[in-house]
Amino acid sequence: MNFSREIRNLLLALLIGFAMVSLSAGYWALVGKDGLLARDDNPRNVEQETRLVRGRLYDRNGTLLVESMLDENGRVQRNYLFPALHSAIGYASLRYGVGGIEAAYDQILRGDDRSSAWQTDLFHIQQQGSDLQLTLDLTVQQALWDGMQGQQGAAIAISVPDGEVLALVSLPTFDPDQLDDQWDVLTADPSNPFFNRALQGQYQPGGEMQTPLMIAALLTNQPLDLPIVDGTAPYPLDDLEITCAVRLPIMSLNLSDGYAFACPRPLVTLSAALGDQQLLEVFDQFSELQTIQLLPTSALSNTATPSSLATLDTPATITYNVLGQGDLTATPLSMAILNTAIINDGNAPTPYLVSAVRPPDSGEWIPIDTIRPPIPITTSSTARQMQDLMRYTVVNGAAQNAGRPNLDIGGHASLAYSGDTTLAWFTGFTTLGGRRGVAIAIVLENSSDVGLAADIGGATLVAAQTVLSLTPP
Repeated sequence: MNFSREIRNLLLALLIGFAMVSLSAGYWALVGKDGLLARDDNPRNVEQETRLVRGRLYDRNGTLLVESMLDENGRVQRNYLFPALHSAIGYASLRYGVGGIEAAYDQILRGDDRSSAWQTDLFHIQQQGSDLQLTLDLTVQQALWDGMQGQQGAAIAISVPDGEVLALVSLPTFDPDQLDDQWDVLTADPSNPFFNRALQGQYQPGGEMQTPLMIAALLTNQPLDLPIVDGTAPYPLDDLEITCAVRLPIMSLNLSDGYAFACPRPLVTLSAALGDQQLLEVFDQFSELQTIQLLPTSALSNTATPSSLATLDTPATITYNVLGQGDLTATPLSMAILNTAIINDGNAPTPYLVSAVRPPDSGEWIPIDTIRPPIPITTSSTARQMQDLMRYTVVNGAAQNAGRPNLDIGGHASLAYSGDTTLAWFTGFTTLGGRRGVAIAIVLENSSDVGLAADIGGATLVAAQTVLSLTPP
């Protein structure tokens, strides 16, 4: 009798144990599976990631830029084929994640966006992502990269009227093929090579603030030929001395020549003629340009805070912003966008970086059709007048190094001051007829050599015009 009771107790204990195991298994299978699968120490996830084949990246002409190759163990190695594109494309690392374009289009490149992705889990099929065709042009990118060697700064070139980003450079940068080995060194580098200066760098615009001010001058019919006494003289601003972009003797200068040489005094005189309300409109429009994003902030590291709208609390505030040394800051992207409007009858195209996608089970490129409304900046008449002023600047002003034989190039070269350092800016364009062209913006950190910035711009515009002249409108 006692023996039977012990059997029943043992059976009850076994049943309770089985029930607890069943409940636990049911919980982890149905309720807690997502948390279990997402654990960093889940070896299944690690193994799956090592075998995932990310989509390839191509330039606008079909040149392969980035590929994923299988090694003898079936693991995938991501290969970046051109150093000139490192800062533009970003990185994809099993250990450190993704950044840049690789991060912005991660789901597509991984294949997570495809309706058949569930099959890879169910049937243990190797997951493969879609290929992307970028708007970047290897020839233009290489020309800009070569010109920027030895410099710290950023540059971007945008095609008009479509808004394709042809080149994008940020220096210093990193080698994504060596990322796992160099991560600790790179993250400790005070120059911050992961920071995309072309898209995120909030620079003092300095003399580049003169371009939106000249647009306002043309819109309000300000006289451009009235001489300004001692127009080339430096302008004191607290402990700064704002100078022309190039050294000039003290002499009178009209507004056109003041713009050509990026001299501060003529623009301060212009600001008084425009008045506070007109200046506020200029500053507000300039601030709005800084909000335009080419990649989502989640794809960029150490995102900088854009400048806020300007205020006109005091005359000093006005002067600081007129001279590009106030609260208003600029990205190279925003300065390039401003110049696209100048060669597109006053309307800037919305810039973009990816033009088509190709799923792994298809041999055809599928265009990415996205509505990209133009960005109104000024009137067509004013835009054409600005073109002439910038052409004059390349022929006779501080941007002469940008000039190239038989090419229509306009530009503006200027200085800005940031802390104890100087920035050299060049912004400009080349045209191909029919409102087609390329706009560019370049900033060199720790440099006062506007001639070098202009020369880099000119060489890149030559490459861009050569490329686009072979492409039908």
